[in-house]
Amino acid sequence: MTDARPAGIRRVSRIDLDAFARNVAGASSLDARADAYGHGLTVLGPVARDSGVASVIVSDERDAKVARSFFTEVLVGRLPRDTAAIGAAAYGLDPDATAGPVMTLIGEVVAVKHVRADAGVSYGYSYRTTSPTTLALVALGYADGVPRLASNRATVHVGSGIHPLVGRVAMDQFVVDCGDDVPELGSDAVLFGDPAAGVPSPHEWATATERDPLDLTAGLGARIRRETGGDA
Repeated sequence: MTDARPAGIRRVSRIDLDAFARNVAGASSLDARADAYGHGLTVLGPVARDSGVASVIVSDERDAKVARSFFTEVLVGRLPRDTAAIGAAAYGLDPDATAGPVMTLIGEVVAVKHVRADAGVSYGYSYRTTSPTTLALVALGYADGVPRLASNRATVHVGSGIHPLVGRVAMDQFVVDCGDDVPELGSDAVLFGDPAAGVPSPHEWATATERDPLDLTAGLGARIRRETGGDA
């Protein structure tokens, strides 16, 4: 790829606090498991508490230590049979959710390259271009929790529309075939978020990578910075 940008790469998981607050309104208990399934328990804990959630279930004592700062009752491990906790709906990943997905996953376009037909993409050349096109290199990879099963299967919003992720997902990057669309260097590449905003949904990515949407968000790595949005 050409025109690669230097260090200072943007990897962002944007958390919509307003959407989360709407989703947990009226719930008394929250299934947060490990770090709120990748959304950040320290980010969402105060919002859940202020929305009336009194108890939470987490995976281990490390998360329990964080949770005790916000909730009156913290359960560790398996959810008791008599405890009804809001789960996927809290994160907008269930049909019962009031609002859309809470998380939007964003990478940075760090290189743009125009190629001819039959150009091999990424290592192993599992994808070759079928016509002259524009390729965008996005600085997210399996080291960040982007599933390798997304290779040649998932889609990404880059430039002015949604385009296929092509070639194999590498450790720190992947490639998008943008066709006639020419994204700007340094612009956002949205892997998934609220489909109402015109981007792929977490459910589409979960289907493409053969996992549950909560598994998808829970697997995102620490290099991805959690940022908050909304007024909650």
